[in-house]
Amino acid sequence: MPVAPFIGVNHHRMSIVFGIAMLRSEETTSFVWLFQTWVKAMYGKKPQVIITDQDPAMRIAIKEVFPNAVHRCCQWHVMKKAREHLGVLYNKKKDFEDDLKRIINRSLTVRDFKEGWRSMLKKHKLRNNRHLQNMYEKRSEWVPAYFRGTFFADMSTTQRSESANSSLKIWTNNHKSMYQLVLSVEKIVDNIWKKESDEDITSMNAVPKLSSFHRIEKDASQVYTRRVMKLFKEILKESQLGEVDEIEKDVLYQVTIKEHPDIKNWFMESYMVNINKSEDMVSCSCKGYEFEGLLCSHAIKVMHHVNMFHLPNRYIMKRWCKDANACAKRSLLERSMDIGSTQEQESLRIATLKPRVMKVLDKASKSSEAFNKFQRLFGMVEQGMQDVVNEEEALTCEIDTTRTPSQGIIDPPISQCKGKRKQPQRFKPPSEAKKPRKCGICGSKQGGHNARTCPLKKGNDDDIESDDSQEDAEVESDSEYEDLSN
Repeated sequence: MPVAPFIGVNHHRMSIVFGIAMLRSEETTSFVWLFQTWVKAMYGKKPQVIITDQDPAMRIAIKEVFPNAVHRCCQWHVMKKAREHLGVLYNKKKDFEDDLKRIINRSLTVRDFKEGWRSMLKKHKLRNNRHLQNMYEKRSEWVPAYFRGTFFADMSTTQRSESANSSLKIWTNNHKSMYQLVLSVEKIVDNIWKKESDEDITSMNAVPKLSSFHRIEKDASQVYTRRVMKLFKEILKESQLGEVDEIEKDVLYQVTIKEHPDIKNWFMESYMVNINKSEDMVSCSCKGYEFEGLLCSHAIKVMHHVNMFHLPNRYIMKRWCKDANACAKRSLLERSMDIGSTQEQESLRIATLKPRVMKVLDKASKSSEAFNKFQRLFGMVEQGMQDVVNEEEALTCEIDTTRTPSQGIIDPPISQCKGKRKQPQRFKPPSEAKKPRKCGICGSKQGGHNARTCPLKKGNDDDIESDDSQEDAEVESDSEYEDLSN
């Protein structure tokens, strides 16, 4: 049965699960129902960007339910299909694969992509290739140049969703019931929340180690989470490469990145950076901040060039900060009152009750009268809590004993996923093709046999067995003759 996970990214750049659904079919009506149901579960909050595979039914459902969302097809799936159809050209035509990937990934604007695509087709004489024509017709659905101005948290594939499916396969199999599947999903979600809580504690308490004396790095270390700060350090290192040319003072600069011998797949490129020092504004033609939420290395290099050494507040995206959940999540008291007994909810309840209990303990220790009164009241509270625990345990046992597998919800029928399941295969040139085996007895390559199943060997074995039987008969006759002579 198809599994449809809703995966996002939290402020630690870690995957987070918004929901997991089981579908009976992969038709447009099923996806419409799924998206509408999921929006209700999200209290009406709709996504701004969506990344999926190239399923046409899902595309229609997204346009109907999320008309204002930016929908993008997974680039990895597109390039995977390209390798299946263009694998022969990758081996025959020199530099074709490198040219194709460079035009797709390095084009900063739609115009650059179109011009590069035409020049590539002309260079390799592939204007009549059907698959390349199909890719170009659907270019607005997957080419990065069409999405550089939209925030995608630096994502262009459904890798996080595929990773969630892989984790789900580890915890479940086709022999488990629907109830066991739900329990496995809860374990996965609890594990994700636990990792996020651990990262929150680490980011709040740990002091990041600075790798330079830049004021920008110090400002970033005070607001960004640990994982985001690690990525920002790499951006600062890249800002040391390249040269800055002044086009218009304090307004427009050109950053040229030359080829670096120690960096693989590094090409010479130029970027235009606009800057306004009085308003702390900077923008780059690569659209790095708009797409990823972090200032790019080209913008930082120009900021150093014009003596802007601080990180402007307008370029500190809230979702990458340590306190990103301060406004998004409900208050601690509201979250601790949710129904359930997960590890996170228990921790929230302890965190909510602990300050109040500590205040009562402080007041109870002031005098003997207050201490004795607290002892009496605490005994009543303790007995009341024990009664609640006993009632919950009895209710749980009653539900477990009365419910049988034949009652309630049963497992749905097995449903095949849309399309044929294919294992990822690498294109093999003729030199790596599997050669037919040669028989060691008759030397034939066309018989479809080997030395153990060769017909000649079988005939020889029959001859040997007949010779052995004749020898055994002669030995028996000789033994009988000796017995008669005696």
